[in-house]
Amino acid sequence: MKTEITEAENSITLTDIQQIESQFNFTMPENLKKLYLKYNGGVIGDGYYEINSIKYGKVKIEDTIDSLQITEQHIPKEYLPFANTAVGHIVCMYVGSGSKNGQIYLFRHDELEPIFHNNTLEEFLEINSIDDL
Repeated sequence: MKTEITEAENSITLTDIQQIESQFNFTMPENLKKLYLKYNGGVIGDGYYEINSIKYGKVKIEDTIDSLQITEQHIPKEYLPFANTAVGHIVCMYVGSGSKNGQIYLFRHDELEPIFHNNTLEEFLEINSIDDL
């Protein structure tokens, strides 16, 4: 079955992504940039996962970063919180340097320790390429 993303917000530009990267001092991996340029947030498949949007919408990635990394300091800055589960867990992409870059981790709301989830964004989305969406 093909993975679908629905309920995306208004489209964004590469400049919008670069502003977020500059504001929070990280580099978003190319596959995640490509996803955001194609779908600015949205619900994945059956609705268990929801991608946070950039700039538009109710749950924006910049608000999530501000809340979880700057204000509450629950999630280390090397982890980019880009999605949530239906039960409130936070899905992050590792954006630090090294071999973990681009890997997907889950932060459970009751533990807030990173749990390895997938090697790549494509594996997380159950696709071969962002172009498959």
